[in-house]
Amino acid sequence: MARIIERTAKNGAKSWLVKWRIGGGRNGKEDFETCYDRQVADEFAALVTLSGEYRPHGYPRGCHGVEDPNYDATRDPEMPSYEHYARHNYATRLGASPTQRATYLAEAERHIFPRFGHLPLDQVTRRVLREWVEWMLTKPSASNQHQPRPSLSDEQAARRWARVNDIAVKTTGRVAPEVLRQWQEAGSPRPAPPGAGTLSAATVAKVYRGAVKPVFQAALHQGEDGEPPLLTSSPCTGFRLPTAPVTARAVLYGPEVALYLTAVHDMDPDTALFIITEMATGLRWGEIAGLHVTHLDSAGRQMHVVQTYAYLLDESTGRRRWQTKPYPKGKKQRVVPISPDLAALLTRHTEGRHPHQPLFQSRTGGYIDYHNQRNRTLAPALTLAHERGLAKHITPHALRHTMITMLRDGGVAPGVMQLIAGHASYQTTATYADQHTPAQRTLILNAVQPIITAASVLFESPKP
Repeated sequence: MARIIERTAKNGAKSWLVKWRIGGGRNGKEDFETCYDRQVADEFAALVTLSGEYRPHGYPRGCHGVEDPNYDATRDPEMPSYEHYARHNYATRLGASPTQRATYLAEAERHIFPRFGHLPLDQVTRRVLREWVEWMLTKPSASNQHQPRPSLSDEQAARRWARVNDIAVKTTGRVAPEVLRQWQEAGSPRPAPPGAGTLSAATVAKVYRGAVKPVFQAALHQGEDGEPPLLTSSPCTGFRLPTAPVTARAVLYGPEVALYLTAVHDMDPDTALFIITEMATGLRWGEIAGLHVTHLDSAGRQMHVVQTYAYLLDESTGRRRWQTKPYPKGKKQRVVPISPDLAALLTRHTEGRHPHQPLFQSRTGGYIDYHNQRNRTLAPALTLAHERGLAKHITPHALRHTMITMLRDGGVAPGVMQLIAGHASYQTTATYADQHTPAQRTLILNAVQPIITAASVLFESPKP
């Protein structure tokens, strides 16, 4: 029997969770729906009971207990709805990991099923997809109209006001009484609430390519037992997504490398060695965090990349947690060369360690926690680097871009670059040639120097 759980958010907003076991079995999987009105929750719970402890028809996930106005109970039962077929497709994608399949389903439940999940598969046309894209581009990216953000306290508002007006104030802890008094004398101003951002074109493209297009491609194929295809054509054929603006990658050049590394070292030397290894090998953060001491070949001056440390779905609990994956991204192990100096640094760093312990350990001896490293070391280090003159926002993944860009500037063959980076497709490696770097700029100017030399004979060049 469906039960109702009343919940209260920190800001006082109430909601009611309708929860039941699918089919009514004692060990059945649970389903739920969040309602924002008690009467709606009672009515929805009654419908669940009448439906035999199954989700009622016309009430998709995320409906908040309100019937979908687009639900058509008279449609052709032989043609499955997009939601029904898509759920089956996500669950049976053999090439995808459990985490990927869960991601596809979560994206569909949030962004796709509420819009056209009720439609029969053959009624999803290019017009439906175009209208879906237009709807997605106006959809709030990180806001919840049912759970408004809590208002700022006086101290939080005073701290933000002080920063805007260049008044020295601590980033955490109590605000000085003098600062609080100045804020009150200024009229106790509070920052305007941030506007709800909308989904970017890149996010829409990611959802479309992972959770929409492959569903229609699967519907064009015969079933496992020779059943005829459900569709003879796909609405994705000839469909064009809006172009997303291409932004240049944040990459460190020349003196910026030393400036950033020095700031990280001033915060924590062990994290600095982690970052140096990432920049010198081009490994992804999870690949470095997943390295064991035995993966370091100091004599051969190379690193064996055989696994990764990632935020993966735990199928036993249905929740995600950090755990090791027995292969890196792309499911292909690789060997990355390292310099003699880096090999010596890492060898000294691992003295006395068990071969199967992580190469870089947390304070408790286990794998490094990504959020702790970012919040405790990298974020303060980036702030320090900005104070010292760095004008770029550097993320851990930007350090990988830095190394691959250095390989390109150094004249490394594209095939070798792809091998070192661990890219499954050369097209990914080729994207690093879409912008010129200071080294490439010098090559360009040297190449056209004969033109400038000839021009200096024809014209009297002004002094710079």
